[in-house]
Amino acid sequence: MAQFDRDGMRATGIVVLLVATFLLTAFMALRAQLAARYHQATAENVIRDWTRVAADEFGRQSEAQAGFFGTYPMLQTIVAMPELPSRAALLAGAKDDDGRRNARLVACVFRFTPATGAVQGPECPAAVRAWLLPRLVAIAAAPPPRAERVPFHGDIGGAAYTFVYTLPADASSVSGFLVDRSALGPFFARVLQSRPLMPASLAEGRITNDSIGIRVRDPSGREMFRSPRQFDGRLGIRLPLHDGLLRGMAVDAAIAPDVAPLLVFGGVPRPLRVYMVTLLLTAMLLFTALLQLRKERALARMRSEFVAGVSHELRTPLTQIRMFAETLLLDRVRSDDERRRSLSIIDQETRRLAQLVENVLQFSRGERGTLRITRRSVDVAGIVAGAVEAFLPIAAARNVTIETAAAGAVLAAVDEDAVRQIVLNLLDNAVKYGPAGGAVRVTVALAGAEVRIAVADDGPGVPASDRKRIWRRYERLERERGRAIAGAGIGLAVVHELVALHGGRAWVESGAAGGALFHVALPAEATP
Repeated sequence: MAQFDRDGMRATGIVVLLVATFLLTAFMALRAQLAARYHQATAENVIRDWTRVAADEFGRQSEAQAGFFGTYPMLQTIVAMPELPSRAALLAGAKDDDGRRNARLVACVFRFTPATGAVQGPECPAAVRAWLLPRLVAIAAAPPPRAERVPFHGDIGGAAYTFVYTLPADASSVSGFLVDRSALGPFFARVLQSRPLMPASLAEGRITNDSIGIRVRDPSGREMFRSPRQFDGRLGIRLPLHDGLLRGMAVDAAIAPDVAPLLVFGGVPRPLRVYMVTLLLTAMLLFTALLQLRKERALARMRSEFVAGVSHELRTPLTQIRMFAETLLLDRVRSDDERRRSLSIIDQETRRLAQLVENVLQFSRGERGTLRITRRSVDVAGIVAGAVEAFLPIAAARNVTIETAAAGAVLAAVDEDAVRQIVLNLLDNAVKYGPAGGAVRVTVALAGAEVRIAVADDGPGVPASDRKRIWRRYERLERERGRAIAGAGIGLAVVHELVALHGGRAWVESGAAGGALFHVALPAEATP
């Protein structure tokens, strides 16, 4: 413990020095960055302000294009028709590309006549006509001036709708149509092709519409239009549109970085990377030192838990052996059955002690790198059967039954003692964490070029997130730490090392009926 404290103090001193170096480097980098950061923020604000100007101009021109050149001609066409036209009829009657572009704006046509008190428009959904009726009644009763006949919007059944309308000179009816917003794309494209979004005096007219990325989104956030220029959102802005035909939509705009120097001398400054790299390297050194210290302390803690776990596992069988040995020595048994039971418990606990000691020895050899195996051709099924037979008294203490299944002799070139230890450790794990009165199933089979040993239990199983780490040294599941189950966290680590020495593999999965199913695959002996 004293050695651990000295190591901890030495590591802490190194960390303090590294922290001091990091703070000094951070101070130098901060001073170097302050002016650049201020310059950068100012430059970005200037670029965003000009981008907002472009977005506002785009929204204004788009409203004019879609309204004056799109919806207005269609309203005049609809009013001029004695019968209410269908959308298909409007498309068929278009004489040119502009007419067809305008006709696509019409989702459905409606007309309200005060004399009938009904809204005509068979192509409009019934819910839309019902929503329109009281509003069209109010418009017909008090027609607004022509300058105030703006589009109106509604939320019907959770969907957003936009309507435009007009009245003839005698106000005898109200005609209009539901706007198909998905058809607004050509009007947005025409804005980019018709007039510049930035003042011609800015940068001597060198910032054209081709240098501005534009996206338009509808009220639900769906993209309706994207300009040919790739949108770069680093210095982009979003401008919501609150009025007119495009109300509820939003314009995303961004000026291309390659023209930023035309707006701000030198463009947007870049951070001083040399200082940042130095700061990053210092931070990495500090992190590495902290990580190493954490690992060192964690290793010391795990070793302490290992000693405590082994001590606890040793104390329990030793206490049992001593108690029943004293009972026999003092002749306190009352019958032959009680004498046999005492001897059986002593034998059972002695076997457990022997297995624990063998595990510790194997683990110690693995820690020192001296763990070795000697292979020879043996019947693996026979070794497994012998290990199960030796483990039966321990399983009987928890009223656990062990079922074995093997398809005859299974030959392989393995280390007999290592295979026995593998099976004993897996059985101990299954009995220890399985329920009392449960069952453990052991199978041995030849699968291609491998001999496979499987051990299944009725326990809670191993969570998928822990199925790799349980094979590491000193590892135990968090749920087992609070339970009164002794364990040092070395049994499965020994299994993993012995299997690896054979060139095999070990893994765990969920059993068919729940619980854990441990697999060990060892290379099979080649047959002539």
